[in-house]
Amino acid sequence: MDSTKNDFIKRKEEIDEYFSFLKMLDTNKVSINGERASQKLQRIFIANTFLLLYNLVESTVRNSIIEIYNQIKDDELKYIDISDKIKQIWLHKKRKTFTTNDENDEDKSIEKKLENIIQEIVNNEIIILTDKDIPISGNIDAQEIRNLAQKIGFETSNNGRDLVNIKEKRNRLAHGEHTFHDVGKDFTYGDLNTYKEKAFEHLEDVISKIETFINEKKYAN
Repeated sequence: MDSTKNDFIKRKEEIDEYFSFLKMLDTNKVSINGERASQKLQRIFIANTFLLLYNLVESTVRNSIIEIYNQIKDDELKYIDISDKIKQIWLHKKRKTFTTNDENDEDKSIEKKLENIIQEIVNNEIIILTDKDIPISGNIDAQEIRNLAQKIGFETSNNGRDLVNIKEKRNRLAHGEHTFHDVGKDFTYGDLNTYKEKAFEHLEDVISKIETFINEKKYAN
């Protein structure tokens, strides 16, 4: 988990530095081009915080799960070796290929695809899972992390209710539903600092639980 933890620390430091800037804006101790930042500009900076925090959440969860998948590959585990939950993830990955069925193409027929899956199992081929096999796409919050925990098998983390607000504000900005000013006007520096600290705390717990899952090789049968 060293890679994930190092990336987490780096992103946290970036966010903390950004918050130092926000605090100076909040106390009028910083100027832009020799002038104090307008209220509108301050609100834009505030709203941008949700993008930074969500990026931290999604990247940390994605990197942590990739660590599990990489360990499965490094351990050279076969289908018979992995836990029932990991088997379901691998089978779901294979089942998705059935949606591109073309009866005129032998290599793409359902029968051929099914035969290939059986052969991978019978031949004891190493299980390969990638970031494409992590079902996240702009919708990570504490409940979704718990859903992933249940699917993969690592211990769930409690609380984290602030993550849903981070996700919702980020999505409204990313999809153009709200302007940065409209989102930023509803929050103070103190509000954002609470979101930040709660997000850090929750993600640290998630990392810890996934690290235990890997160290105890709970992905194996």
